[in-house]
Amino acid sequence: MKSVIVAYYIVVSYYFITVKNRIDKEFEGISPVPDAYWDQNSGWVETIANYLFLPFAAILIFIYFKWFTKTHSKKAKIFILIGLIPSSFLFMFFLILFSFAYGYRP
Repeated sequence: MKSVIVAYYIVVSYYFITVKNRIDKEFEGISPVPDAYWDQNSGWVETIANYLFLPFAAILIFIYFKWFTKTHSKKAKIFILIGLIPSSFLFMFFLILFSFAYGYRP
């Protein structure tokens, strides 16, 4: 299963880089950069962000659910739930960072 997940992310990353470079090359040397570029680029980054981060969110939820159901101690369950908070913040931070870095539209 791990190899399937790794292969999925390799394929999605390769496809993202290929199409992103194609979009950049299409509008290369045009100054000022037209709105069509920003629309196309932002739409592409939004699509890929969904392909990258939605499966990752599902994986995180699955992992935390398994941890939560396997433990029998109430104290351990509380720590798992508390640990979910910083994980959620990190997930949102990386999602926003990715979207802003690649899909920013001035």
